[in-house]
Amino acid sequence: MTDIPIKAKVECTDGPCGQSTNVIVNPVSHTVSHLVVHDKSLPDNPTRLVPVGKVASVTPQQIKLNCTKAEVAQLSPFIVSNFIQESASGQAYASGEGYHSQYVINDTAYDSVQAENIPAGELALHSGMHIEASDGKVGRLDALVLDPTSGDITHLLLREGHLWGKKDVAIPISAVDFCDADSIYLKLDKAAIKALPAVPVKQP
Repeated sequence: MTDIPIKAKVECTDGPCGQSTNVIVNPVSHTVSHLVVHDKSLPDNPTRLVPVGKVASVTPQQIKLNCTKAEVAQLSPFIVSNFIQESASGQAYASGEGYHSQYVINDTAYDSVQAENIPAGELALHSGMHIEASDGKVGRLDALVLDPTSGDITHLLLREGHLWGKKDVAIPISAVDFCDADSIYLKLDKAAIKALPAVPVKQP
């Protein structure tokens, strides 16, 4: 099995390229389609959607890509800005307080709202997402485990900060019920997760 870390250093063929922040998955086929890379030195936008085919190798701490940083810079951004028009009074309201927009186009005021550029029908998983058993929270997501032959996601990996001490906990992808923006919900209860086969803690 191959682990895909969700918060790891990213290395291009010509040097460092920030870190991974998200993994984009197809919830039907249980496959990874993209990694999200964040690097402040990228032009115009610090985030990029990197197709999984550009991943050369991975360790728990690092993802190596088979492309240059300039090639990454040509990829689509992950975090994009949208502009929404303010009210007729020229003000927008948040928590009961008015504020003036910093964007004015043709005498019309707009506010910038950031959104994730997720391919249609897919999900963005990020490091630290809550893992919720049917009877409560059990930990946070650290990595995905892939079948090295098919590339299918086989398990969710919890490495630390969970209920069962200093061991890795690998939860079968078949145990996932549904996801939202912040949490992954399981069909299993805590007792069933505790009974899963132990996975040795990987050393750096």
